[in-house]
Amino acid sequence: MKKISNLDKINALLNKDKIATINIQGRMKYEKKWSILVDDTDNPNGIIFKNGYWNIIYSPNDTIAKNLINHLKEKELGFAGVLIKYYNMMKESNKIDWDEICHLYYIDPKEIKIPQIRHNVEKLRLEDAEIVNEFYTYKDEDSIEYIKECIIERETSCIFDEAGKPISWAVIREDGSMGIMYTRKDHRGKGLAISVTWDLIRKVINNGDIPYVHIVHGNEASVRLAKAIGFKKYGDIAWFGTKDN
Repeated sequence: MKKISNLDKINALLNKDKIATINIQGRMKYEKKWSILVDDTDNPNGIIFKNGYWNIIYSPNDTIAKNLINHLKEKELGFAGVLIKYYNMMKESNKIDWDEICHLYYIDPKEIKIPQIRHNVEKLRLEDAEIVNEFYTYKDEDSIEYIKECIIERETSCIFDEAGKPISWAVIREDGSMGIMYTRKDHRGKGLAISVTWDLIRKVINNGDIPYVHIVHGNEASVRLAKAIGFKKYGDIAWFGTKDN
């Protein structure tokens, strides 16, 4: 594997399947410290995108993908939303420390029309980070700073109650996906999540991107919402980490 600096040479590869590589392109746009390794710098047919702890593999050729995986020498690695087949390849020769399997749903901007949004949707404010963090599925000692980063650096959508407190929200994450979606329990059943989702879809499209979400297996409520809005399922992806055998 070789590090590539001429990014023009990987555009054709990334665009062979824009949905399979959507999170790579999102991180290239929104993250600052990343690098790309390829199988061939002159004619790349496989890449490993590296962004700190996280790695993303892609190749339209499974043999090349396996060769890329075999060249990963570090045993403790994180993989961010890779196609499920790469997760299965990794399991053949690596010990999986943790994993989370998700559905990948997306919207083709050319095929949808944004409806009139029923509710008044605004942006999250920095002061709202503590409430968002309180209900965040992956809350830990560092998550408040992550949520603040999302609010500061990228688009968000939020509905507030009469007292000015956030009651339904979503953000654009560092890979360009729509996430951290939540509606407080005492405000559910009013269509708030639909309004927030459509508002964020509009913002994603206005940014020149394709709206997409990762939905954890078993989260049927989010699957129903995605389908009702018009998201299409691409397939399954995996977030996981490996550790030293």
